[in-house]
Amino acid sequence: MSRIRIILFACAVLMLASCQKDPVHEAIAAQLRQYPATRVQDIYKNFCQDNLGPGHLIPNPDAARAYLTEELQEYSEDLAAGRYEKPAGRYVPLGDRNAFVRVDLSVVLDSLVDVETLLDAFVRSANGRYTVSEDAWRAKWASVAAVIRRDFSYIPDASEDLAAIDSLMAEGELILHHSTAFEEAYHPHYRIVAREIFEELF
Repeated sequence: MSRIRIILFACAVLMLASCQKDPVHEAIAAQLRQYPATRVQDIYKNFCQDNLGPGHLIPNPDAARAYLTEELQEYSEDLAAGRYEKPAGRYVPLGDRNAFVRVDLSVVLDSLVDVETLLDAFVRSANGRYTVSEDAWRAKWASVAAVIRRDFSYIPDASEDLAAIDSLMAEGELILHHSTAFEEAYHPHYRIVAREIFEELF
């Protein structure tokens, strides 16, 4: 192969590689399209749930049932009072792995699935082997944060939030809430379900 052909081939390979979509970038961009009020904290939560699932084991399904029933009642009352509407997306795949799905509780209110079935799916997802290690999650977040710094620094308070998350993680805090902006804009009511369990049910 001549030198010119080698150079042209190398250029073609580089161009092809540059055209490949970065799955982390695409996942963040998708979240911002669906939830424009997203802050870095919400991106963290999205990817964290995709890697660590609900974030803890559920040794007591009865307590989880009571909390779910209470939240469903609150959600139903808020909808009836017109405080907000059901989301357009009932099922939201998480992160770039899509190992978990957020299932909006409106699926119960609209009788698409009963409480016990959703509770069982949630408990199985939390207690199953669908997550990565904490060390793997820390490494993953470092790569996600790098993409945010490179491509999404325009998100309000991005630098401050990234620094705050770094501090919390250094203290061992890995599970965070949604940002106030996200809570006020979207009033999230959902449960996290492992994708393979979700596909069985829905």
